[in-house]
Amino acid sequence: MYKALFFDVDDTLLNFEQCSREALGKTFRHFSMDYNDTVYELFRSIDQRLWLRQKQGELTVQDVINLRFQELFKQLKLGNSHIPLQTMFQERLAEEFFTEPHAAESLGYLSARYQLFVTSNGILKTQLKRLELAGLLPYFTDVFVSDHIGHEKPSVRFFEECLRRSRLEPRDVLLIGDSLEADMVGAQNSKMDSCWYNPKHKNTDSDVKIDYIIADLLQLKDILPVI
Repeated sequence: MYKALFFDVDDTLLNFEQCSREALGKTFRHFSMDYNDTVYELFRSIDQRLWLRQKQGELTVQDVINLRFQELFKQLKLGNSHIPLQTMFQERLAEEFFTEPHAAESLGYLSARYQLFVTSNGILKTQLKRLELAGLLPYFTDVFVSDHIGHEKPSVRFFEECLRRSRLEPRDVLLIGDSLEADMVGAQNSKMDSCWYNPKHKNTDSDVKIDYIIADLLQLKDILPVI
């Protein structure tokens, strides 16, 4: 029987694509720069590629934050004046909080039965504000984000520190997240059970251990009572 659930944030509880699209649009418009879907799709492709490199241990979270606008400006041939936009984007992102379907309903149900913790790569200040604005923060016992933990998913040391701070053992926890590379691999290496949130029904040929797969957060209600 689990005592606690570890939840990822972006693309598990909050829809990062919607949040980043809004934040990027507001940032470009603030600086009176042309913005359209093509610009966003380019940003998204750069961002996804950099995050994959982070999950593979090639970059840090801060590297991703620093490089994505540098590369975007390079490809758009906008020069080297990306720092003000990079800074404002982080500020705007902290104000965006589009939730995944049934996030609040599921957390409300689960928080009455388990301790809930956030386990996220990112900036603590940003994630706290977004979760608060989305009305999700009160459901959590604590929030663990990589910049304050000192390690990043999928590192075992990240999850060891989360377990230490929450006074839990790996067997006590089910980790829920959308990323095979960060969440499922991290759970496997840390000897925790895992639940892959896969609303887009992605196929995987990965040999990573996954204990449960769901397409809707409401399915956690069905999984947990029978475990």
